[in-house]
Amino acid sequence: MTELTPYSKPGGYLIGTVVFALFWNIIFLILYKNMYSKNSIILLMVLFIAVDVYLFITFCYFLGSYRQPRLKVSNKCPRIGETVTLAWELPDYRSITRLVITLEGFEHMDVPLYDAPYTCRNAIASIILTDTTGIPEIKTGSAEFKIPENLMSSFVGGKCRIFWTLKLQAKKKWNDSRLEYIIDAQPHHG
Repeated sequence: MTELTPYSKPGGYLIGTVVFALFWNIIFLILYKNMYSKNSIILLMVLFIAVDVYLFITFCYFLGSYRQPRLKVSNKCPRIGETVTLAWELPDYRSITRLVITLEGFEHMDVPLYDAPYTCRNAIASIILTDTTGIPEIKTGSAEFKIPENLMSSFVGGKCRIFWTLKLQAKKKWNDSRLEYIIDAQPHHG
């Protein structure tokens, strides 16, 4: 079994939030030095605290993201029509109320539209592999899937691409976790 690495990473979100919070704190200090009204200072303090609480929540989310689900497949580059075994393990399963894992295929095209680039992404398949609310099934589980034989394998050519992903959505009470894992589907052999 090969462990998959998520296509989407939480680091960029944290960096953007930290830059925003630092920018806001610098503005706060500049405005605080130039304000004389008591009401204005109270409003500014409330905004300052709100931004720092948001930064703290984002930081906690970032730390929690390193306890990400572990997905393993029997073949990372399966052929069209080949059976693949998928196994998952979720370290923070107690906070998850529903787990949905879907195999999805997309056609991705970069086309010019009125002299501007335009990206078109069309789903060609969406197959639900698991949709569960049971704690034991959320914690660990397995499923089998096949990329349908009547569909295209992964393909890159010019401005058109076909790609396959495993999408994991862990629904939580206050924050959903969504991760994508790339599967490199090979053409049917024979």
